Amino acid sequence: MPLGKFHKKFPFLNIEETIEFYSIFEGHPFLDFIKLDDDLFTCIQKNIIQRIPELQAYFVFDDNPSFQTDLESILMRLAIGDRKSYTVYKKENISQVRGRAIYKSLFEKNIIKKEKSREKPLREFQGQLIKKSLRNYTVQDKIHFVSNFTRFWFNFIAPAIKNSLREEDLFQNIVNNIESFISLSFEELSNKLLIRNYKEENIINHGSYWDKNIEIDLLIEKKDGTIIAGEAKWKKHKVCKNILNKLQTKCQKANLDADYFALFSKSGFSKELQTKDYKTVLLFELKDFEELY
Repeated sequence: MPLGKFHKKFPFLNIEETIEFYSIFEGHPFLDFIKLDDDLFTCIQKNIIQRIPELQAYFVFDDNPSFQTDLESILMRLAIGDRKSYTVYKKENISQVRGRAIYKSLFEKNIIKKEKSREKPLREFQGQLIKKSLRNYTVQDKIHFVSNFTRFWFNFIAPAIKNSLREEDLFQNIVNNIESFISLSFEELSNKLLIRNYKEENIINHGSYWDKNIEIDLLIEKKDGTIIAGEAKWKKHKVCKNILNKLQTKCQKANLDADYFALFSKSGFSKELQTKDYKTVLLFELKDFEELY
């Protein structure tokens, strides 16, 4: 569900609240019937934690108990890990054949989707010699959840059920880690905002960028050769120049010649970033995301 459609359901939420609630409740099975007219954590308590028995049935994806268990293990790893496709089932000690079968099932059920890596293979031609330490390195795609609520479930709820976590401990875990959880949704919305600003028909590639050394939240490549690199920060403090410096350093390490650097912030920007004339720096605040309505 797009952010705009979600906002139409809950027009009384301001833009910060809309992003917070969207990051958690988009895809909730009872979205047409629940009320999000309280603070975020009360709504989580009422509409998720207190309704876990009802909601569990929506996350049974296979009749085979063994396959369902492995499937849940992979989804939990995807929700809390780096989302790289191969390392997930290796860490869960699931065979490659079974892991691929699980991925196939999850793709077919529209539970997950793939983001292709833009990293170039280490071997550019057959027989090319590379360092011994890198011979087992594999370029990996990343996996995303189609629904924000499914990611929330396998990030917080499914592990709590598996570990028989007390309700109060589950709630505290959510409170402690919700900012980090929302960050990924904010990053994805930032990508959509960039696409809207630069028009999708003018863009060759968009999304995040990662290789064996670094990760960049956002990287857009336009048909005219323009490259925009970006970082999105869902934090309670303002974004300062050091974030810009880190982004520029990442681009250098990745041999990316970025023309513009886009910064997205929940809490605004330092005076230095706002007042200095950075001709290649683009600043996006919360109010800018209203364009996605």
